[in-house]
Amino acid sequence: MNTREDYLSAIYSLTEGGDQKTTTSEVSEELDISDASASETIQKLEEDNLVCRAPYKGFTLSPAGKNRGKKAKEKFEELKDIFEELGVNNPVKEAKKVESSMSEEVMEKLREEIIGGN
Repeated sequence: MNTREDYLSAIYSLTEGGDQKTTTSEVSEELDISDASASETIQKLEEDNLVCRAPYKGFTLSPAGKNRGKKAKEKFEELKDIFEELGVNNPVKEAKKVESSMSEEVMEKLREEIIGGN
């Protein structure tokens, strides 16, 4: 199951940091979900002012969406790097599993103990 942060991170990547546009199909492909599921969540993100959509022209992230997407992407990358360093099998898959469920407090503790501890 994909969270809002998964969507924002995917859109952030697909739009090159929120500077380009993407489509629902590209998001659904990136997250390996149906177009209908992607469309429903993107609509909710738009209602929450995290996505800016132009009919038939795609969409991008609002400033708030860009900020949250960037944070989610950075958190995922840090977790992937930690898992790679620890020798975890399939660090990408594991990072995807825990990224959205991990609080910022826990992530900060990991940064201090693991990343800062080197």
